[in-house]
Amino acid sequence: MKRWAFGLVALAVLAGLEASLRGLIGAYNYQVLILVGINIILAVSLNLINGFTGQFSIGHAGFYAVGAYTSASLVYYGGPGFRALTSFLPNMAQNAVLLLLGLLAAAIVAAIAGLAVGIPSLRLRGDYLAIVTLGFGEIIRVLILNINALGGSRGFSGIPQLSN
Repeated sequence: MKRWAFGLVALAVLAGLEASLRGLIGAYNYQVLILVGINIILAVSLNLINGFTGQFSIGHAGFYAVGAYTSASLVYYGGPGFRALTSFLPNMAQNAVLLLLGLLAAAIVAAIAGLAVGIPSLRLRGDYLAIVTLGFGEIIRVLILNINALGGSRGFSGIPQLSN
């Protein structure tokens, strides 16, 4: 079987599993399962850079924050205009499309941030790479805490249910 066909079958199985689990395990346990999945993704990314390459990078939280706040901002601020354009779709379909657009935008912006940090620090190794990535994470943290449009120190609230 081709790789893409296997991927499509796996995606369909996961979608069916997700739909069946949502009703079986309750809202709280489902939210915990989502958080476990997110943390598994983060652990795999840390293993890739720290385990396989042997580099010490601690900027993952900064890139995670860039993607998360990009997606949340797009859903929160772009939602009303998007809903006006897609008023012919049911509400759940509008939320799903907006969520997918938010995820795509988050991936693109986090990748651009990764390039902005990665290209200048391409030849750094060991402690120096850790210092640069720690600096990036701290810059992102301070920016998020001081930009009121992103919720400031209180964080982002009011994101639609499907996307959080």
